[in-house]
Amino acid sequence: MSYGNFLIESANLFTVFRWNNTPAIIRFTESDNIYNTLLLSLFIFSDEDKTKVVNILHNKIYEAIPKIILSDISLETKNQIEKKGKDIWEKTIDQTYKELENTLDINLSEKLLVKYEFDEETQNIIRLINLLASKKEALINERVFPEYYEEPRLKNEKKIQKINVKDKEMIEELADELLKISCRLVTMIRWNKNHRNIKSSVSSHSFLVFLIAYILALSVNLDKNEIYEIMACAILHDLPEAFTGDVISPTKRKVEGLEEIISEIEKEFVQEWYNSKLILREKTLKFEKYIYYPFNDNYGKFVRTADLLAALIECYLEISTGNQNSYFVNSFKKLKEEINDISPLDVSEILKEIEDSSSIHL
Repeated sequence: MSYGNFLIESANLFTVFRWNNTPAIIRFTESDNIYNTLLLSLFIFSDEDKTKVVNILHNKIYEAIPKIILSDISLETKNQIEKKGKDIWEKTIDQTYKELENTLDINLSEKLLVKYEFDEETQNIIRLINLLASKKEALINERVFPEYYEEPRLKNEKKIQKINVKDKEMIEELADELLKISCRLVTMIRWNKNHRNIKSSVSSHSFLVFLIAYILALSVNLDKNEIYEIMACAILHDLPEAFTGDVISPTKRKVEGLEEIISEIEKEFVQEWYNSKLILREKTLKFEKYIYYPFNDNYGKFVRTADLLAALIECYLEISTGNQNSYFVNSFKKLKEEINDISPLDVSEILKEIEDSSSIHL
């Protein structure tokens, strides 16, 4: 499987819904959940060595890969499978990785299909992050559907209580503040004024941007410090939209000066947000340049290319599923041109693979 086809397959996570056998007021996808854990991990481990943070964030992608390939299995069903035969579930996951290793481009698989190991404290914090993200999903939906979400939420809280890590109270407080904001991105649908066959939230889009930017960085063998900057920027580049909404680029550029005013407003909103809590201020100040100037410097070129490629894939999904709106065809063509103009590396093969996979010739 080539780079382009792998990225198309990765967009399957837009349609793999969590808590899929229960009603919900907010329907979280796997890509939403991964984005939330990426954001929490970036902030919670912000004082750690950058190489370690890169490896922690890498593992988030590694762990997501089976979900790209396997059909949706509810958490409860998976837990029951593990109870009856844990080795069976582990074999299923192992087989998924082996199949990918045999089909994925060798240059990509050698770098992507690697799992990093950490000390017990780090592993417990990572587990805590995953549980806190799931707890937030259950808490939101429990408000309307307690009969479906109270029990899993209580089970989740028991697991959280059993985890013993340093600064646990701080981690929980920081996670709560971050999830209040990131869950806004879950509810924001991109290309909002157009009918979508396969909807993607801003948080799902940000996950895909992260994945693409990371793969591009791996393809040209950047060092861990450069990859850290690209990862941080990819995670944070759309965070201001939690406050301003998804203001599309054509709107920003309608009148000279409007884009600058919107950027100024975004900065004011973000500063007001992080100044409201000391714990947010201390952490967010480290990441300001990635939030306010996501497309600057070398890291910005990779993230901007990934941002446009993610939008291109979103257009591809509409075209390939029969959406007759010409807006997506026209946007696909414009995005191709823009990507070729600004990409810091040759992505012509990726573009060709995505275009060739489309149901119509663009």
